[in-house]
Amino acid sequence: MTSNLKDWIRQELTVNIENELVKYKERVKSLIQLSPSGEIILKQTNLSAKQKILTYIIGKVYSNFAQYSSDDSVTNQELSAALSIPDGTVKYYLHELRNEGLIIPLEKGVHKLRITQIGAIFDQYFPEGDVIE
Repeated sequence: MTSNLKDWIRQELTVNIENELVKYKERVKSLIQLSPSGEIILKQTNLSAKQKILTYIIGKVYSNFAQYSSDDSVTNQELSAALSIPDGTVKYYLHELRNEGLIIPLEKGVHKLRITQIGAIFDQYFPEGDVIE
């Protein structure tokens, strides 16, 4: 009985991260580039601070999946340094993103993307017509 339940959970309830990443790979490609050292390079310069933070966090998931980075979490300091955004601004937008259910706090100052929300992020913050190829 336990084995059947485990199989059912794995088939019916488990989010397949790879499937989620595949769905949005072309849209992500228009926003970032990755280096084998784990650097996330934003391709668009006209993004708001909040869009930059989201783009970076999404990039971190792809970087981790490619095994360019050791995990898919980001720290406040990493975001501030990588994006040249003041720490207070980073904290403000991370607070908003947590409240919107788009990111998950792991511990103080450490966050990760709620993987099932990639589509919602693109719909809300990167509508198809707004992304420049």
